[in-house]
Amino acid sequence: MQMNQRLNIKHSQSIVMTPQLRQAIKLLQFSNLELSSYIDEEIEKNPFLDRKNNESVLEGFKESIQKENNNDNDSDSEKSWEENYKIKNNNFQYDEISNFEDRIAEPKKTLRDHLLDQILLDIPEGKDRKVALLLLDLIEPSGWINFDVEDFSKKHNLQIEIINKVLNKLQKLDPVGVFATNLGECLRIQLDEKKLLNKSNFILTENLSLLAKGEIKKLCKITSLNEKELSIQINIIKKLNPKPAEGFSDYDFRIDPPDVMITSTSKGWKVQLNKSTLPSLIIQENFANEVKSKNNKDDDKKFVNESVNSARWLVRAIEQRNSTTLKVAVEILRQQKSFFKNGPGHLKPLVLKDVADAVGMHESTVSRVTRAKLLQTPWGIFQMKDFFSSSVGETNTEEAHAAKTVRTLLKEIINNEKDNKPYSDEKIAAIFKEKGVNVARRTVAKYREMLNIPSSAERKRLMRLNKVIHIKI
Repeated sequence: MQMNQRLNIKHSQSIVMTPQLRQAIKLLQFSNLELSSYIDEEIEKNPFLDRKNNESVLEGFKESIQKENNNDNDSDSEKSWEENYKIKNNNFQYDEISNFEDRIAEPKKTLRDHLLDQILLDIPEGKDRKVALLLLDLIEPSGWINFDVEDFSKKHNLQIEIINKVLNKLQKLDPVGVFATNLGECLRIQLDEKKLLNKSNFILTENLSLLAKGEIKKLCKITSLNEKELSIQINIIKKLNPKPAEGFSDYDFRIDPPDVMITSTSKGWKVQLNKSTLPSLIIQENFANEVKSKNNKDDDKKFVNESVNSARWLVRAIEQRNSTTLKVAVEILRQQKSFFKNGPGHLKPLVLKDVADAVGMHESTVSRVTRAKLLQTPWGIFQMKDFFSSSVGETNTEEAHAAKTVRTLLKEIINNEKDNKPYSDEKIAAIFKEKGVNVARRTVAKYREMLNIPSSAERKRLMRLNKVIHIKI
């Protein structure tokens, strides 16, 4: 029997997660404030790394967009992360990490997102909506809004009457009690919603300090109630929620400064990173050379070289992180130009791939850039990820419409219904088509249910009931 022996050589390639690569990914998805904290930790570990005073790494990364024709030139002028920096170990590039599954879960809907959706639906475009968006930026974790109306009026050159009018509209949003200016007002909004607000509990909510002190006799006197009646009203108040927004994550309420600012100038749109929050680093090369010259130990020289190389890598990585962030922001502006010109109701469908293809990056890179960063716009501060939306239908012109825009239009159509003649879902779909949005009847029904809008039959019944109630009053 003849035996054959073979020697097989198999070639394989795998991605190695180097420390530098892991660091680069971290930096890319950090907000400016998170980056600043991370740098403080690195400075503690590296004696040759320090902050640069009164200067900014932003120089050289500021981008101005003159008009739409210049957008592409601005974004193409810089090489991408993948083109500029290669990981020398095993000759792998940064973008190879995009083959890994993005395991970071998307955060749950924030209070701001929840309120913004309602503002876009309930408050028409114009001055009122702009005021509403400015007030939205002041919302606190409790759901209250703490501001001085006179100072707000002067700062934004607005009439107090307009501010109060818009605030009144905002106080009707869900969860009940948001945009209250104090605890008493928060409770009164909830009582009014439940049809329980009366003269006695109104007085109670105006005198919560007496209630906290247990001044029962004084409360009985000013409310004209006996102790039993007062106890009933107090128990009603106790069942209310003093912090209507506490069900949302604390992270969602942080009023952090923006990471990127997009402003309109006489020359066009300007995109820049926020200098006030962006850290800047220097490498103390002279100090490193001095340490090496005075030390003959190989271990010490090795430590100095490794520390300096690490510092150089970090500085380069931060610079490229900033450049990549700006490129993505520029592309968001280009693709969502109608939003920046006309407001949140004009968001167009945009997915990660659209931006990734335009700037020459992988989708995972864009995802990391947009995950935690805040973007300042003429309409307030938004999360970068807010500019990505699913699309609903297409017309013959192949123009898709953002889901948020469709919901806004749906609410407007229903608000304009004639008395006792509510539109059916099929009729609404036809109106959508007339406006250039091709939406199926079942899609209308789905969005109507999402907005907690009753069916046409139920709306008709409610119209009749409201008419009867109105007559009785």
